[in-house]
Amino acid sequence: MTATALALAPHRTRIPCAEPQPGLVAFAEPSIELERAAALLLRGADRLGQLATDGALADPWPAGSAAGVRARYVANCLRELDTFLKGLLDQVAPPALWRPRRHNAASRVHDVARLPTRDDRRSPPLAILGSDVARLRALGRSRACLWHCHGLVRRSDRQGDTWMTAGWHAPGSTHLRRYALGERLTPEGGDLIGVGAFYRQLAYKIADA
Repeated sequence: MTATALALAPHRTRIPCAEPQPGLVAFAEPSIELERAAALLLRGADRLGQLATDGALADPWPAGSAAGVRARYVANCLRELDTFLKGLLDQVAPPALWRPRRHNAASRVHDVARLPTRDDRRSPPLAILGSDVARLRALGRSRACLWHCHGLVRRSDRQGDTWMTAGWHAPGSTHLRRYALGERLTPEGGDLIGVGAFYRQLAYKIADA
């Protein structure tokens, strides 16, 4: 058994996989491909945590042109985690199960969480992920804001709102932080450590479904 399989073993029993009949989910033993996908997400999450603890992202948010460089670097880190999550979702629910193909992890998680089983009396095996969709959407908005606007908030969550919800928690709160239009996203090390932990929890939730 691989090191990744050993790490995941206490967190899972059976892994859902697609049946030939569209829209149904069966269960199978974990595959090497799934273990590799989970390992990528776990390593990516751990790497972000390391960078935010004692690496390049542990320092205070810089000023001037360096702020734009930091914003894009953080956005790229978030994009990488989103990509790894999509790769893991591809293993438990192949893309053929949803059309049109979803290009962001939040939409994929939303769809995967609602996939039915052969037994209509059972909840979808990945329904537990449904509560994470809002945060994944907030992370997507944060990533786009950091990449395209260097963190300057120009778009709200919804038309008529005056704020944008970020993908990390407000200081001392369990709620996601909100930024008013015109404010700037400057996620600090602690914020990014929390993001890394969130993606790590997602990897185990999917493995344990």
